[in-house]
Amino acid sequence: MSRRTYLLVAGAIVALLAASAFLARPRKVEVKVFHAGSLTLALKEVEEAYEQLNPGVDVVREPSGSVMAARKMSDLGKACDLLLVADYRVIEEYLMPEHASWYVVFCSNELVLAYTEKSRYASEISEENWADILLRPDVRVGFSNPNLDPCGYRALAALYLASELYDREELWRELVLKHIPNVKVVANESGRYVLFPAHPDFRAGGRLVMRDKSIDLIQLLEAGTLDYAFEYRSVAEERGLKYVRLPPELSLLRDPFLRTFVVLYSGDPRRERRIEIRRIEYGLTIPKSCRSCSEALKLVKWLLYREGKRILEEHGFTLLPYRFVGQVPKEIKG
Repeated sequence: MSRRTYLLVAGAIVALLAASAFLARPRKVEVKVFHAGSLTLALKEVEEAYEQLNPGVDVVREPSGSVMAARKMSDLGKACDLLLVADYRVIEEYLMPEHASWYVVFCSNELVLAYTEKSRYASEISEENWADILLRPDVRVGFSNPNLDPCGYRALAALYLASELYDREELWRELVLKHIPNVKVVANESGRYVLFPAHPDFRAGGRLVMRDKSIDLIQLLEAGTLDYAFEYRSVAEERGLKYVRLPPELSLLRDPFLRTFVVLYSGDPRRERRIEIRRIEYGLTIPKSCRSCSEALKLVKWLLYREGKRILEEHGFTLLPYRFVGQVPKEIKG
């Protein structure tokens, strides 16, 4: 056998052995997680810690606005093994009973007005004058798309409630209606209904900035092209942002003083949903479409009862006494 032939044969054998070893290597179990953007950094740490303890598991995360996360399943037919959203009502409105049969309410947060040292009037703004600052004509303020993200519809409701609380109609007119004129408000004996259209007539380039999810606004804040953004307190603290705490009636540390609903995708019968604005409470579920259900169940138990709890708290989330709704697996209730 010539040297050249010998080398070719030897190379083929090595390649075959390597391929055999690769095929014989146990494949990792993938756990696909759809989650709210505000959970991104916390769940990144969860992923790293959990995979280190469970080397046979690959946690694959896909962040988005919570409404968008739910609609990936309800409207687009996508599957995931675990869903975590910034408002448990999204699970109720979009996924139950067809796509999910239970959920757990597990933590809370707070709506704040985030900014940086680059923000206009950063040295002046306070809990007493934030509304006056936002109304100054050279200030740009942002919130996320209410149709896609709970932080967005909570910010929208907070601005409406602030106009009622302070009796300052110009807050609603100047910060919302001037930039999205087809937003409507209907009041009756059952409450206030903020109708956010399926196709908002958003006037880009003005003082209001809107992005798909709230964390998308952070880069604009850091670059100085946006002055203030409605964010969750946990996100502001994670990212090292300054923030103004809003009155409890607006920050959603508790239920608002007026019964208020935001109607998402208003005018589209197929997608329209009515969300009551209440205290901020996150929810999670393992959808019926899960493919790695048992592994997702183990991950939820670790998140709620073991090291995952510490990670959530260190990222600024307030853990609540767990509330179980629907056919929650007994392993999680334990």
